[in-house]
This record gives sequence, C-alpha cells and structure tokens, in this order.
Amino acid sequence: MKSQPKSIVSFRNRLALGLGFFAFFFANQGIHILAVPYYQMTLGVNPFLLSIAMTAPMLIGSLLGPVVGHLSDNFHSGKLGKRRPFILVSAWTTGLCYGLVWMVPQHWSDTAQLLYFAATATLFYLSATFFTVPLNGLAFEITDDYHQRTEVMGFTAYFLKLGSLLYQWVFPLAQISLFASVIIGVQTVGWGLAFVVFGVCGMMPALLIQERKTVEYVRTQHDFLSSIRSVLKNPSMVLLIALTLMLMGGVAFAATMDYYLLVYYVNNGNITEGAIWKGVLSTAFALVSMACVPLVTRLSFHRGKVFTLQVLLGVNMLGGLAKWFIYTPGARWVIVSDAILCGAIWTAMVVLVPSMIADLSHQDREKNQTSRAGMYASVHAWVISFSSVLAFLLSGLCLWLMGFDAHLGRHQPEHSILIMRIILVGGTVFFSVLPLLMFYICRKQLPHVLAPWSDR
Repeated sequence: MKSQPKSIVSFRNRLALGLGFFAFFFANQGIHILAVPYYQMTLGVNPFLLSIAMTAPMLIGSLLGPVVGHLSDNFHSGKLGKRRPFILVSAWTTGLCYGLVWMVPQHWSDTAQLLYFAATATLFYLSATFFTVPLNGLAFEITDDYHQRTEVMGFTAYFLKLGSLLYQWVFPLAQISLFASVIIGVQTVGWGLAFVVFGVCGMMPALLIQERKTVEYVRTQHDFLSSIRSVLKNPSMVLLIALTLMLMGGVAFAATMDYYLLVYYVNNGNITEGAIWKGVLSTAFALVSMACVPLVTRLSFHRGKVFTLQVLLGVNMLGGLAKWFIYTPGARWVIVSDAILCGAIWTAMVVLVPSMIADLSHQDREKNQTSRAGMYASVHAWVISFSSVLAFLLSGLCLWLMGFDAHLGRHQPEHSILIMRIILVGGTVFFSVLPLLMFYICRKQLPHVLAPWSDR
C-alpha cells in the first residue's frame, strides 16, 4: 500500500492538536499525580484501597470508550464536523470534574473520603473519555500521508512530553509556603489545572482545526458491534494491543516502584526529598523523550516503524538491568541515567504506536470504504486505560502483600524494599523481552501481521 498524495498539516493545526494532547496527557495522568502523595503518603490511606478507588473509575471510563468512538464516527453537525463538538464541551466538563476531586472534606472518615474520591474521579474519567477519544480520532484523520502521520504524532509528542516534564512537580508546587497548608495547596493547584490545562488548552483543537472532509465514497458504519469486531479482528491491531498491554501495563507496573524506592530506600523515608527527586527523574524522562522524537521519527523513516520499536525495546531491556545499580541509598543525579536508558521507549509509545494505528485506520477506510477512526482510537484508549488499571492494581496489591506501611516511614521491612527492587528491575526486563519475542515470531511465522508497515 503506497502513500496517498501528501496532505500538508498546517502549523496552526499542529499547534492546536498539540495543545489538545497536552490536556490529553493530564486526562490520563492528572488524578494519580496528586492522589498518591496526597491521599496515601500524606493522609495515610491504605494503598490497596486507594488503588481500587483510582482504577475502578478509570476502568468505567475506558469501557465507555468504544461507544464514544462509535458516536463520534457517526455524528453529524454540519460545519462543526464529527469530533469538534465532543472536544469543545468535554474539555470544560472534564476540568470541572477534576477540580471537584480535590474538594474532599477533611473531617470525613477515611472510608467517606475514599468514596468521595471514587465518585468524583468516575465523573472525571467519564467526561475525559468524551474528550480523548474524539481527539485521537481527529488526529488519526488529519492527514492521509503515511509518513506525515508519524510527523504529526511526533509534533504532538512534544506536548505530551511537556506534560510529563511538569506533572511530577504538581505536588511539590502544592507544598510551597505560599499556601496556608498542603490541603489548600492541592485544591488551588487542582483548580488551576482544571481551568488552564483542561478548559483552555483542551478546547483549542475544537476552535482552531477545520476537520478534513473524507473521501466521498467513505460511508458511515452504523452497526456498533460489527464496527468493533472489525477493529478487533485485524491481526495487526491485535499485535499493537498486545504491545501496549506489555509496555503500558507491565513496564508501567514495574515503574511504579521507583517513587517508593526514591522515598523509602534512596532518601530514607523523607517524602518531600523523595518527591523532589521523583520530579527530577520525571523531568529527565521528559527531556530525554523529547530529544528522542526526531531520532525516532528519522529512524522510522529510514528503517521502518517495526525495526525502530525493536531497537528501542532492546535499549529499554538494558536500562532495566541498570536500575538495580541506579536506585541505591543516597543516590542523587545518577538517577538521571535511568531516564537516558529508558526514556526512548515512551517516545515510541506516543509517536510510533499511534501512527501505526492511524495507518491501520486509513487502510481500513481505503479497503472497506468505511470511516472507523474513532473506533480505532477508542480501542487504543481503552487498552491504555486498562493497562493503567492493571498497573495500579498490581502495584497496590504488591505493596500490601509485601507489608508496606506508610505510617512506618523509613522503617519499612527490608524484604519490602528488596521486593520493590526486584519488581522494578525484573518487570522492566521481562516486559521488554516479551515484545521482542512477539515481533520475532510474527516475522518468521506470521508475516502478514507486519505487512501494513513492511513495505515502507
């Protein structure tokens, strides 16, 4: 399959899409960046119960994704297009719900606080689904050119990485002396994110991007079940779903241990110091990932998207092994080497994988004369959400089983710290090797699975 004549995406459209993806990042990460240090480390809520309260709303929101994708594929609003009305309204409702999450009354019991958190977080994730799925569908359809899809995803990746550059500083910002207390700080920062990030940035794609008219022969798919079956029966899509589960679920689960190790192992139970170095680590990951965008896109142009993914998985495996020697008591700037070794794979997840899914969506449209970009986007979003749910639940369960107790501070059991280190190292290595084996099997025995990207 050859590229169509190049449809240029203007800088204005790229910028608007990028601002939307900046809000998209916080739609996925905005809850736990404050919930973990605030509800768990500060208020001392049970980590397993908190993981359930965080992940259940995510799962509920993600289950709505395919329905939203189908609605946006079939929506007609004249000049406003299919996706933009969803994006415009949900940007502000998502912001409103986000601000409410942090208004929990402090005199309530732990159980009541968790129920309040779960209820408001559910509203947030339901609203966020109506934002993220149409936004992804809009991005998938913004150009018909094979390589420019990667360029556009590379451009939006800078905004995603800008979010990852900033997000771990959100809680330290809430702790500054300008605020009367951490409670006031969290509420103020939360409403600031709600208005600026979700409201203002989130609505920009709806205001500034004029949706492209699809080819005239493309018809709308009205049957929801046949539409989702068609997406899930695509073997190439199944491959990308498996890859996303392994990295966004498996590797991400292993990576959740770094925060606890930075606080309770590297910095001897000092939450503030650990949070600062977590911010440093996240900043380093963001900078490395941003620096890797042109390298990843250039390598994919010359050697292909699958080859590029395999190279980055190999580097990530080596980085996993190095984590054992990086996270040690008293470690300071050496933790940046973790980002240098393991940052590039996350660039691939926001540049290459969405671009490859957009390729499949375009191929489906050309072959079946049916527009299903929203469904492809929703399935991808659901897999990411499910992977995050899996990572959080496994993290909370493992912390509970290993005997972690926030009230013990620096006096955590030695075996708990050891298990955290094993999960961080072993999980990163295992879930990097597994996709490499998967690609090897496909190349040798199932070449048709890689066919959509093999002739580029």
